[in-house]
Amino acid sequence: EVAALLTGLSSAQKTISPKYFYDERGSELFEEITTLPEYYPTRTELSILNEHIGEIGVALGEDVSLIELGAGASTKVRVLLDHLANVIVFVPVDISGDHLHAAAEELATDYPHIEILPVAADFTRPFPLPHPQKMPARNILFFPGSTIGNFSPPDALKLLRTMRTVVKTGGGLLI
Repeated sequence: EVAALLTGLSSAQKTISPKYFYDERGSELFEEITTLPEYYPTRTELSILNEHIGEIGVALGEDVSLIELGAGASTKVRVLLDHLANVIVFVPVDISGDHLHAAAEELATDYPHIEILPVAADFTRPFPLPHPQKMPARNILFFPGSTIGNFSPPDALKLLRTMRTVVKTGGGLLI
């Protein structure tokens, strides 16, 4: 971690990975930003999800584990959890553990029929999936938003390869 920071700050064009912004307070600030009138991506993504929820459900298949990378407050995934009966496990993944666990507790209350298994991890690296009580037929990564735009092309490719490793054979990506 320190080496990555030093490399970014030693470069001609200084960079710091956005993942370092997401402690508990940084996560709270980002959630506030997404509600501002000027921040259109969240509204657009929610509109797309609502408009195509039927097609999404068919494409996911039955008995899926939905894994959301960079889950934050898990606002967008609620559209899926509200409308899809085929999700049996939800795995929110976020680098901010405190923020993640608070959101997961709320989700567990709101969706008692879905097993909620939060994972505090840096999703840019492979991480182990928790073992649900009922094994899903397939793993689906849910990666909404423009987060991928924060990555250089080589790092975005590395992230996509990591995603493939996480979902395993037969898994999918909802982006």
